[in-house]
Amino acid sequence: MQSQNHGFLWIRGKAGAGKSTMMKFLFLETKRKDNTPTASFFFNARGDYLEKSITGMYRSILLQLLQLFPDLQSVLDDTDIIPWSQQDCPNLNVLKELLRGAVTALGQRSFTCFIDALDECDEQEVRDMVQYFEDLTTNTTDNSIQFRVCFSSRPYPYIDIRQGALLTLEDQKGHTEDLTKYVKNRLNIRDPLLLAEMQDKILDKAGGIFMWVVLVVEILNKEANCGALAVRKKISEIPSELSNLFRRILKRDEERQEWLLLCILWVLCAKRPLGPEEFRHALWAGLLETDEVDHELPNDTDNDAVSLVTSSSKGLVEVTKSKEPKVQFIHQSVPDFLVKEKGLQDLWPDLGFDWEGRSHERLRLCCATYLSHPEVQTFLSGPKDGDKPIAMAGKYSFLQYASQQILHHANIAALAAPQDDFLSHFFASGGVGVINLFERRKTRAYSVHATPLYILADQGLENLVHIQMKKERPVYAPKETYGYPLFAGLANGHTGTVAALLGLSSIICNGVSIMEGLKYKKNFTEYKGRTPLSWAAQEGRLGIAQALVQGGADTNEADRKGSTPLLRALQNRHQAVARLLIEKGADITTRAKNGRTALILASQNGHEAVARLLIEKGAGINTQDAYGRTALILASQNGHEAVARLLIEKGVDINTRDNGGWTARIWAFQKRHGAVARLLIKKGADTNETDVK
Repeated sequence: MQSQNHGFLWIRGKAGAGKSTMMKFLFLETKRKDNTPTASFFFNARGDYLEKSITGMYRSILLQLLQLFPDLQSVLDDTDIIPWSQQDCPNLNVLKELLRGAVTALGQRSFTCFIDALDECDEQEVRDMVQYFEDLTTNTTDNSIQFRVCFSSRPYPYIDIRQGALLTLEDQKGHTEDLTKYVKNRLNIRDPLLLAEMQDKILDKAGGIFMWVVLVVEILNKEANCGALAVRKKISEIPSELSNLFRRILKRDEERQEWLLLCILWVLCAKRPLGPEEFRHALWAGLLETDEVDHELPNDTDNDAVSLVTSSSKGLVEVTKSKEPKVQFIHQSVPDFLVKEKGLQDLWPDLGFDWEGRSHERLRLCCATYLSHPEVQTFLSGPKDGDKPIAMAGKYSFLQYASQQILHHANIAALAAPQDDFLSHFFASGGVGVINLFERRKTRAYSVHATPLYILADQGLENLVHIQMKKERPVYAPKETYGYPLFAGLANGHTGTVAALLGLSSIICNGVSIMEGLKYKKNFTEYKGRTPLSWAAQEGRLGIAQALVQGGADTNEADRKGSTPLLRALQNRHQAVARLLIEKGADITTRAKNGRTALILASQNGHEAVARLLIEKGAGINTQDAYGRTALILASQNGHEAVARLLIEKGVDINTRDNGGWTARIWAFQKRHGAVARLLIKKGADTNETDVK
């Protein structure tokens, strides 16, 4: 079988046909029956970057494979693929090479991976991924390696596969049999003739869509419980398209439309899935704002929470049956209808084209209403000790989410609604304490002196940073982990926030990311006390340095070690940054702790162009450092003939001695720099004395 399809199976089906159910079944059965090492990945459109990206998929499959077979981790030792110096995660092309290398090294061992919901990706990405796995399975089949891969997605009419098996779920005989069995088991109509008639009509109208069948059976059962007088009428009115069925359910009546909207927004836009009681309190807070509920906090009752989820969503949201239940849509086709098919805007036109920003503004208001409730305020203003916030989370079910995510919602809401007043009020009324409330590790909590801008930068809230920058300048916060807002943004990889702090529209400068090569969370704690410009100069980050200078950074502000940005740039051989600072008016006379000036450092490193620029700006050519060495002595000591020639042309004292009595000529001889020594002699260096005085 593998030789025929190369171990490649692609399951396709319409939305709601049951693809994910099939994938879950295949995955569990493969593990249970065959005891085959398996890996899986489900593309999650609402997840973090790694949960919804091609890069995340390759990383996940590779990690699972290396965990199953630790000996394959040797692929990571190939320095042709991953240089020794690389510390950040490999890029997409490298991940592909690593996975290919690990799979082809399986030998006689088998490995199967299941990749679900490809349609959450860009079509070109899907095309590239299909091509990659086709090539890989062809190669493994030719080499008798037991590698198999199973995809699932909606139909892609313009993407085909050369090798492998293609299965359209709703066209399969077994799929129709499963639908028939479900209808027979779940449809509750007492009249046997009417029951048989409805079974046929449901299956005929379903078009193989399992989710449509589930919803319609529930609708007809409700009608049957009311006397079964309009069952035929009901089935004739139900649209055959799943999206139109969703629309009909949501528009079924006009009661409690605000409840329905808030329910949908919380499930659709929450930063993370809410638990049942969290959801209940969140919905209550939103409805309290419109005076539709009691003003007292709800008492926690599990049954009440579950029934509220069902009733407020008209059956399109459910509570998962798991150890830690979560509130979620009954199927991925529901959010697809609401967002991709613009069902949300169709049902609630007031949300407009910027529905996302407006939706998050509603959720921000829910959080703010909850946090400002008198009972919650009494708790927040009371004494805190130990794990009290955690212990109280049961009573105030929504407090943890509201305190930790209110700024997240405000950040996205800023796209559609002003947040200036909210930010001012939030931080003026104890916002830092609210954010810290559920932070168990003191080292990660913000100090009372943390500025709003630092907190926003640390959390990567780009839109709020833009707003706060109009009120607040980035200043050093000595008690915070990274000191400066910019360092917090850089250390956490918040690219948009970094651009906002630098006053840039993008982090791309001259075709290159200003953050390229940064080792996130590793570069910045050691620079506590440094200024951002000092750091940028030391690291040679020209784009960042340019933005900082353009934004008004002081080019002469010394860091805690007494070095200015210009000295940092020259000490670390970053000529481009040094030229920028000189041209922008940096003080060229300042000295490092060892007494070296900018010209001495440039000469020591052989930077002729920078040395020339410094001399043109008036740098003293005969200045000596703490050891008595001049620019010429250090240029000669290090064999920099061009710099030595420049200094001589500019009139440097050629016979100056350092504290040890050595001249430039003696140093050149000592270090065996013959060309420099000959130049010095030719230009009049004293040759009568070679011994140190």
